[in-house]
Amino acid sequence: MEHVHTEEEHRFPSPEQDFEIYKAARSEGDFQHALYHLACALSTDPSNTEWLGSLNEWMNSGEDLLPYVPVEENNYFAVMAVRAYIYARVNNFNEAFGLLGQVIKVKPEVPYLVWVCEWEPQIANVDEIDENTMLVFFGGVMRSVDLLEGNERRKVLAALVSVLRKMCETRPKAYMLFWLLSSMYRRQEDVLAAFAAAKTAYKLNKCWNTAIGMALCFKAQGNIRKAAGFYKKAGRLDPGNEAGYLDLGDMYLENDLYKKALKAYIKAAEIRPGHEWAIPSILYCEYMLKKDAERLGKIETYYKANTSNGRARQLLKPLLPGSELPFVDYIPEPQEATINVLRQVAEQNPDLESGGTISLTINHLEAPSAIRAMELYLNKFGRSANPPKLNLTINNVPEPDPRQAIAENGAMLWNYDGVNAQPAMPKPSGQAADAVRRLAVTPYQIEDWYRIAGEIAQSLTTAHLPDLFAVLTHPPEPPEQISSWRWLQRIQYAAVFLMARLSPTKPSEPLLSLCYGQSDWPVNAAVTVLAYQAQGDPELEQAVSAVFLQLVERIPNEGYCFFSYALLCSWLRLPSIDDKQREQLEQWKSDLEQRE
Repeated sequence: MEHVHTEEEHRFPSPEQDFEIYKAARSEGDFQHALYHLACALSTDPSNTEWLGSLNEWMNSGEDLLPYVPVEENNYFAVMAVRAYIYARVNNFNEAFGLLGQVIKVKPEVPYLVWVCEWEPQIANVDEIDENTMLVFFGGVMRSVDLLEGNERRKVLAALVSVLRKMCETRPKAYMLFWLLSSMYRRQEDVLAAFAAAKTAYKLNKCWNTAIGMALCFKAQGNIRKAAGFYKKAGRLDPGNEAGYLDLGDMYLENDLYKKALKAYIKAAEIRPGHEWAIPSILYCEYMLKKDAERLGKIETYYKANTSNGRARQLLKPLLPGSELPFVDYIPEPQEATINVLRQVAEQNPDLESGGTISLTINHLEAPSAIRAMELYLNKFGRSANPPKLNLTINNVPEPDPRQAIAENGAMLWNYDGVNAQPAMPKPSGQAADAVRRLAVTPYQIEDWYRIAGEIAQSLTTAHLPDLFAVLTHPPEPPEQISSWRWLQRIQYAAVFLMARLSPTKPSEPLLSLCYGQSDWPVNAAVTVLAYQAQGDPELEQAVSAVFLQLVERIPNEGYCFFSYALLCSWLRLPSIDDKQREQLEQWKSDLEQRE
C-alpha cells in the first residue's frame, strides 16, 4: 500500500514529523517510503535512541530491509547511511564500513561515526574486513573525526582505534594500517602509542606517508629538529609532493623561524607554482624578515586580489592598517536619496504613533528595496489607529529602465504600477525565512558567511529557492537594535549566499537570474558572491566578467546607480583581469569613492 502524503508532509517535514511519517508508512506496508523518512530523521541526529531503537526492533523481527534501501543512481546520502547501518546489523562489516565511508566523505558534518561505537564490539572477525575498504574508509572520515567534540569524540576515537588495532594484529605487514593507527592515537593525544605505530609503519615501508607520520609524532613531542628531518626525508621520497614542505614551513613559522620557514614554503611553491597556501606564507615570511614598505606593498596588492584566500586573510590582513575591504569584511550602507532621508527621520525619531505623513520627492526612480526599507520603518508604527503614511513622488524613470529584466531568465521580484512597486511573490515559508535570519544575524565576513551558509543550507533543498527569492522582498521582523535598511540589506545578502550554496552550478543560476532581472539591491549581493566563487578559476572568472560587462550596460544614464560600487569592488577581486582593465576599474572606483 502506498502512503499518501498530507499537505503538511509536502512542506519539508521536521525530523520528528519524518519519524511519524516513517511509522505510518511502515504500518501501511510501504517499507521503502518508511525507511526514506527514517533516514531523513537520522540524518539530523544519528545517535537518537528512539529512532535507532525502532530500526533495530524492526530488524530483530527478521525482516530483510536491504531491498528497501536500494543502491540507485543519484542515491540520497541519508538512505545509503541507513543501508550501511543495516549491513552492520547483519554482520557484513566490510560493506558497512565501505558504504558509510562514502557517505561521510560527502557529508562529514553529519556525525554518522557514532555508529562505529555500536559496531566495534560486534565485530567478531576483522579478517572479513578488507584492508583496502578500511584505507578508503579512513581516507574519507578524517574531517568528520576532527569535527566531533567532547565525550562523543572520545568514544568514536576509542572505537576506531580498537578496530585498527585488531586489524594490525592480524595484518602485521600492512604498513598503512599502522600509519592510520598512529594518526588516531595522535588525535587521542597518546603520543607514545602514536610514535610506536608510526615507527612500525616506517620500518615496514619507507615512503612519503610513513615519513610524514614520523615527522608528526616528533612534532607532537616538541622535537623540531627530528620532525624537520623526517619532513625533508618525505620530500626526497616523493619530490613531486609539496604537502610535506608546507607542513615543515608551518612548523617553523609556529616557532618564529622565518628564514627556515621561507625556504620550506619556496620549495613547496617550486613544486606547485602559485600555491594558495605557500604564496601568502612566503610574503609573510619575507615581510617579517625585513619589515619594509616594499614588502608591505606586495602584501597589500596580493591580499586585495585574493580576498577569498583564507591563508592570506589569516597572515596578511593583520599587517595592513585599515585593511577592511568593502563587501569582503563589511557591507557598505546603501546611499540612495530615500535612505539618506530615512536616516534623518530615524535620527530625529519623530512621534509617528499618532500618524502623520512623510512626503518625499526624488528625481529618478531608485531601487525598490530603498522604498521597501522606508515602508518597513513606518510599519513599526502600524499598530496605531492612524498609521503614518509615505507620500512619494518620483519625477523620472532612468534609462535603461530598471523595472525591466535584461534576459528571459531575469528575476522579477516586483510588480510595478507605474513607478510604484509591490512584492511579486507571496511570503516565504518559515523554514526558509528562519535559515536566512540565522545567517543575517552573524557578523559579516565573506569567507565566514560562505562557510556558514553551506552549513545552514544542509537544512534546505533546491525546492526552497523560490522561498529564498521571496525573502528578498518579505524580510522577517528585524531585531530592535538594527535599522530597517541595514536589516533588509543583510537579509538579502544572506538569502543570496544561501542560494549560491544550494545551486548545483557555477556561475550560480539563481545569482545570474538576479543580475539579469529587475534592478534592485540583491544585485550587489549577487556580484559579491559570484566574484568570490570565481576567484582562482580562470574559466569561471571569464564567465563572471562577461556578466559584469552586461551589468555595466545597464548603469543608468542619469541618477544614482546603487550597484556600481559593488560591481567594481567585486570585479577587481578577479585576479585574471588584465592590467589595463584593472587600471581602468581602479580609476572608476576611486572616482566613486571621492564623490561619496
